Amino acid sequence: MSTRTAEKPKSKPHTPADKIERSLLSADDLAALESAVAAETNSVKKFWKQMLVKRQYNLRATVERLNKSRSDGFDREVAELAERGFTGPGGGRMSTVMPPVEYRGTTVQVAGMYPWIVGAKAPLLGEPLGRHLRTGAAVGFDPLYAWKMKAISAPSCFICALNAFGKSTLLRRICLGDIARGTHVIAPGDVKPDLRALAEAVGGQVSEVGYGAGSINPLDRGPIGDAIEQLAAGSLERQRAEFALHARQLNMVCALLEIVRRGPLQDFEETMLASAIRLLYGSDSIFDTDNPARVQDLIEVISFAPVELMDDAVADDPDEYRAQIKPLLRSMRALVKGRFGETFNQHSSVRIDITKPMIDLDMSSVPPGDELMRAAVLLAGWNEAFAAVEAAHILADADLGPNRAFHIVMDEFWQVLACGPMMVARVDAVQRLQRAIGVAMTTVTHSIAELESAGGLGLIERSRARIIGPVPDAEVDRLSKFMKFSETERAMLTGWANDGTSAVDEKKAIRQARRKAAVNRTGSTRPVDHAAPETKRTAAGVGHFLLKLGEGAAPGTPFKVWVPPVEAASGIHDTDARLRSADEDRGKDHAA
Repeated sequence: MSTRTAEKPKSKPHTPADKIERSLLSADDLAALESAVAAETNSVKKFWKQMLVKRQYNLRATVERLNKSRSDGFDREVAELAERGFTGPGGGRMSTVMPPVEYRGTTVQVAGMYPWIVGAKAPLLGEPLGRHLRTGAAVGFDPLYAWKMKAISAPSCFICALNAFGKSTLLRRICLGDIARGTHVIAPGDVKPDLRALAEAVGGQVSEVGYGAGSINPLDRGPIGDAIEQLAAGSLERQRAEFALHARQLNMVCALLEIVRRGPLQDFEETMLASAIRLLYGSDSIFDTDNPARVQDLIEVISFAPVELMDDAVADDPDEYRAQIKPLLRSMRALVKGRFGETFNQHSSVRIDITKPMIDLDMSSVPPGDELMRAAVLLAGWNEAFAAVEAAHILADADLGPNRAFHIVMDEFWQVLACGPMMVARVDAVQRLQRAIGVAMTTVTHSIAELESAGGLGLIERSRARIIGPVPDAEVDRLSKFMKFSETERAMLTGWANDGTSAVDEKKAIRQARRKAAVNRTGSTRPVDHAAPETKRTAAGVGHFLLKLGEGAAPGTPFKVWVPPVEAASGIHDTDARLRSADEDRGKDHAA
């Protein structure tokens, strides 16, 4: 025999409406309060009682709204509405109220959502680079498109950040956007190389320059010479092109001589070189576009002591002339011997094809320790790129070819300027000897200390857009001389550089590495994602940048670079392949 005891009914939890109802006055009390308001003569007390009446009506409206939310007219139970959402299974209650999802659109698109729209300083001026660090909005930029949209006055950009913080990834993202819109990207100084994989992936041209890899003849007439051959003889356009070509040849030869000399040329030496180059390509010369002269031929012309060169040296006889040109000949012979001769005293193996979507001059064969050689090949590559652009514009102006837009990426900018103050003028001449219409230019460096010591800050001042990544305090101080940073921006830039914390859990990374090692030992066919992000410890500041447009104290746009999964899987951003392969080989040797 069992005894059933009556179960005590569970009390229903109080709802927000129940809590509010306890604060409501009865109908009689509310009527009495309204009568008291009408009879009150004291203005202050009357105002207070009016507010009490208004509050009662507001509470009644709230209770009515909450009661309606309990039922929707259908024969089913409805979750109770609490302060943080609907309670119960499927009710969507949140212990923490998250901020609303933000979407970005034009004024026309989001006009119907008023008043829940707000302006955000997150420019969409080209290729999507990442998300705004504060709002999460998309941030897009590339210099040519920003110039086209009148956001900046010139299509030039300057990127500065410490090593291994994502400059190359950012640069590849910008280049991809340019290529997608039909802009031809030229990377004339890829010394690592960071952009070669991208050029190969998009069907571009890759040419190697350096020790035993390829050569650039500074006296080669190159693409400008090819363009001149298509112009009418004696025309004004042809004369202008000949003058531009001669100026470019002279500037390049002088720049190389100043690099090997580690100092500037004398005024008369530059005059002699100009005359000698003109004699090399005179009307009765054997040298032309198809058969270009070399540096060795230039030495022979100067050594032959023609009258014009003796006049340039202000020498009264051959002996005095010989004494005058000895320092110049010593410097020139350095360009025809050894590693310099292999690269600059040969016929050019580099012919830039401007029809390709991307051109990459791979200079990774030059070791990092050979600073002079690196500076020389970088400057030669930049000159070759600007010459190709100028040739394309010459043909377009003569209606002999289409108008093309170019973006020239000048990486490792500091290596050339480190050769001495005279390099500023040479680099400036390389840039200015061009028809600037349709040309965007991005310079990349990890510090402006070399530019500051060489007096080359003007090269950065002419950049209308600046993208600054993680840098130390001293670098921010140097940048502040021509850029204005708020205290918040300064703290961000230095904080990104100083934060060495990992973006992933260390134990998780170790477990993943051990699993890979076990798979390698057992020969399992189970697929392993060798590019999984959890196996790579990444500093918190990687990929963080501050975009500042124009002049003045306008705040910049902080963003983090985002790489789409498909793009990441393509391998164009993989700069750790060699180190990862070494780790895998060490694991195999250890297991054996």
